[in-house]
Order: sequence, then C-alpha cells, then structure tokens
Amino acid sequence: MEKSTRKTIFIKKDLQVKFILFILLAVLFGMVLFGYQFLTFMQDIFKDHPVLLQRVYEEGPKLIYPLIIKSTIFFALLAMVSALLSHRIAGPVYHLERVCREIKEGNKQIRVKLRKGDALSDLANEFNSMLDYITKEENKK
Repeated sequence: MEKSTRKTIFIKKDLQVKFILFILLAVLFGMVLFGYQFLTFMQDIFKDHPVLLQRVYEEGPKLIYPLIIKSTIFFALLAMVSALLSHRIAGPVYHLERVCREIKEGNKQIRVKLRKGDALSDLANEFNSMLDYITKEENKK
C-alpha cells in the first residue's frame, strides 16, 4: 500500500458534491421530521396546559437565535466531515479510473495502489487479482 497524502480535498468534484449534498439533505430531512413530531407533541401539551404557551411566547425569541446559530455551525461541521469522508471514496475511484485508462493504452503491468484506510480497498485488491489472472492467462498462450 502506498503511504502518501493527497493535497487536494476535491479529487472528483461531482461525486464528492453529490455525496455531501446527500448527507446534508438526509440530516435536514431527519431534523424536519423530528421537528414536526416535536411540534405535534407540543401542540397536544399546549391544549392541556395553555399557560405554558404564554411562557413559550415570552421566552421563544431568546431561544430561537441560539438554535439557528447552533444549527448553522452543525451543518458547517457536517459539510466538512462529509467532504473528508467523500475524499476517502473519491481518491480510490480516481485511481481506479486512472489505472483503467492506462490499461486501455496498453500498460498491463500497472496495478491499483491505495492509501491505508481508503475506501474500496477490497475492490482494488480484487481488481489487481483480476489483472494478475488475465496477465497469467495471456502468458500461457
């Protein structure tokens, strides 16, 4: 396995942006669903205890701004973590594509070398095994 560090976070920008957006939208959907359930629950409580509703009107503005700030920070951190995770996927995909192009151009000795901890290492190993098998079969002829 190759021990190198990639300098660029966005190796395959389209793939990584889709990955990040998928993660952010999935979390946003979960938050909206949770918020809906929470508001439905609170509505039932306010029906039974209308005095609590007055307290929410009084304290609500003090609570909403910190909630918005915390949510914004949470989504920014989630986007960064998603970018780092997508980097672990995009790098191996990039290397597999590069090896495929080189094989297409006639270099049958090249193999996929990924960093330790990269995603798709099992696929890379199987790909290399397939190339070894094909090379071995061609040498028999």
